[in-house]
Amino acid sequence: MKQTESTGDESSVQLVESSTPAKSKKETWLDVTETFTRCAQELGIGELLHGEKFGLECAMNAMEIMDPKMDPNCERKRAQRKICSFRQLLEGGSIKVKDFSSDELLGIMDELLTCLVTWLEGQCLAQTVFTCLYTHDVTAIEDRALKAFCVGIIKICSYLRDVIFRGGVHEDEDQQTMTFGFNLLEKDVTDQKATSMLKEADDVVSRSIRVLNASVKRGTGANAQADTTDVKKQLRCSNAVLSRIRFCKALLIMCVQLDKLQCSGLDAAREQTAAAIKHTSELRETLDIGIRREGNGINALMLGFEPLVNQRLLPASPRPPAIMSREQALDYIETSLREMQQVYCIANLSSLHTIQGSCSRFSWQLPFPTLLSRSYLICLFWEREKVFGKYNVDELIREAVQMFTSPPSLCAKSKLAASQSVKDIADEFAFGCAQPMLDLFQAQFYHRSKHRQRYFNVFKKLAVVQADAEKRDTVLHNMYRTGEPEFNHGNCYSAWLLRIILHTLLEYVMLGLENELYATHELHYVFVYVEYLLGWLGACLLQSDKIRQQTEVQVAKQQSKAKGKKKKEQKKKASEIAARGRGREQELLFVQAQQCLARGLLKVHVLDVTVALCTLLVFMQMIEGLRLEGHLPQPKFEFGSEKSRFEHRFKALGMFETPGHMSYGHYLSQFSPDATSLQLYEEAMQPLNKSKQILDNTPVSDEQQVVMKVVKTNLVVARLLASGHKKDQKIEVSFDFSTHRYYPIVRVS
Repeated sequence: MKQTESTGDESSVQLVESSTPAKSKKETWLDVTETFTRCAQELGIGELLHGEKFGLECAMNAMEIMDPKMDPNCERKRAQRKICSFRQLLEGGSIKVKDFSSDELLGIMDELLTCLVTWLEGQCLAQTVFTCLYTHDVTAIEDRALKAFCVGIIKICSYLRDVIFRGGVHEDEDQQTMTFGFNLLEKDVTDQKATSMLKEADDVVSRSIRVLNASVKRGTGANAQADTTDVKKQLRCSNAVLSRIRFCKALLIMCVQLDKLQCSGLDAAREQTAAAIKHTSELRETLDIGIRREGNGINALMLGFEPLVNQRLLPASPRPPAIMSREQALDYIETSLREMQQVYCIANLSSLHTIQGSCSRFSWQLPFPTLLSRSYLICLFWEREKVFGKYNVDELIREAVQMFTSPPSLCAKSKLAASQSVKDIADEFAFGCAQPMLDLFQAQFYHRSKHRQRYFNVFKKLAVVQADAEKRDTVLHNMYRTGEPEFNHGNCYSAWLLRIILHTLLEYVMLGLENELYATHELHYVFVYVEYLLGWLGACLLQSDKIRQQTEVQVAKQQSKAKGKKKKEQKKKASEIAARGRGREQELLFVQAQQCLARGLLKVHVLDVTVALCTLLVFMQMIEGLRLEGHLPQPKFEFGSEKSRFEHRFKALGMFETPGHMSYGHYLSQFSPDATSLQLYEEAMQPLNKSKQILDNTPVSDEQQVVMKVVKTNLVVARLLASGHKKDQKIEVSFDFSTHRYYPIVRVS
């Protein structure tokens, strides 16, 4: 607090505005904490002091000076050393820039890699990568290997920051892209120059390795054994330095190649990714050589690193973050690189349905994809307003609709399809679906915990497009009834869109299980609703398959009448139609089996071609039976009802006209009010036994082993409950999702 010099009495204390010039008066600082506390005690509960320039907002944003939790500069006061910049240490000769020992060089490189991964995990650059003093001025480093490595890491940071920013699939708390004014060498060092520096460092270290190998072979004399041991240690260290330089070079070239237009550098990036994965194993074997930090917290120091050097650049924030261990950093890097290999496979696809399915499987895999791979996938997917920089999204949508329902309006053999009015309707439909489909793809690239929120935003757009598609289908159907009655247009466009909507709704519901959003008594609601959605999906597939077959049969008739048509081409076309039909049958089998699962028993998951594996859950019957016996805790609807809770839980799914929102009455109609608990348990055992038989007759895989465990365990529980085990006793029921994230094991104790 500023005080103008006067009588010194407490009553004469005057507040001086910081903007008021006080050059003519002598100012001193006075501690008014005691006075302020005494005055604050006179305020009643709920009373606040509001000044002209100090209100509630200022009070909430105020920072208590010298409070370690609020004042970041307070950390510098607590440090047991003087915090100096790189330039100050360099001028004072207190930091090395050359003649590093092998363990020092390896320690700096490993710690810098660890800081890079810590930044990718959500910390800021100023508290991670740029706590390495050598990154502040790489021109001052005289050691070639360290200089090239630091330049490579900074360039990699520049590329990754740009990809994360352009991808936009991160939340503010997940990633910080601010540079705090640090130079990322975007203009000072070109990609070619950085790569050549790493290549020169590679050559220098390689020459020293060749010299060491030659000295090992020449080892003779009395001290030869001791000398050879020292040389082998040096050789191991030199190989470790070489592997880190090559790893950095591979990572940098991968980033450069992925930045090329139209995914033209994808093959080269794939090669560099494989090389980087190979080098990670070499890095892991030599992590024990390098020096490590000494001390704890803000006093954890090592050569070339100062945790508090950038503390003054930061806003009010907590103390410096904990840097992850080097082993964890390598695990993160290797996981991200392997996920990048999956990204390359997705980027080579050209069909909208296969791209969507691959992206969905990528986002649902465990462990969840890292921010790095997700950001690269969205950047590659949507490049310069084209899918993978090559395909127009409108054309991909038209191809997807044609493969799914074969609408006559997109058929080359239809005369009406050549008219301008029909073309305009098809083009407008594809254009209207483009943005919702892109939003749906982007929602899949966010973290799993954010998918439901993103899907909810996409639902609003899909509902608008669905209403428009139904109108266009009606117009086209009437046109074909009068113009070309041999073709049946039906609801080709809205059926394709309905399939997308139903798959998204199913994911939305299942995500609630994954995120543990449902209470135990609500599991019953969930699987009833899943069965309802799958019923709609099965009907959609049957109807679209019927329309598609009608169109293809009509096209085949017209082709058979054409003169000069070769039999070979006819056979090829027939085989394509048959193959497409088999794919539809597999999807229909998948949906019908899932519907059985939701009823309480079976799920079929179609793999590559025709292999199907079954999973089981006896939820609806077993949960209903347990509810009837009073073994499951039920909420007391003091201020509401089960109907209001059911409708509120699935309110987001009621935006669409098709499928209609499932009513509470429909939910109640799924079970007979006269059924006993024992009858429900016995009904659940039938599909359980069927699932077990199917699983026993299919090839064994890791997924099957997990599912088989769920099936067998739940089968035992169902048999016990059906036999009346502990019927008259109070038992505890729990659902264990640790084995499978969607299909729990029912445990009774």
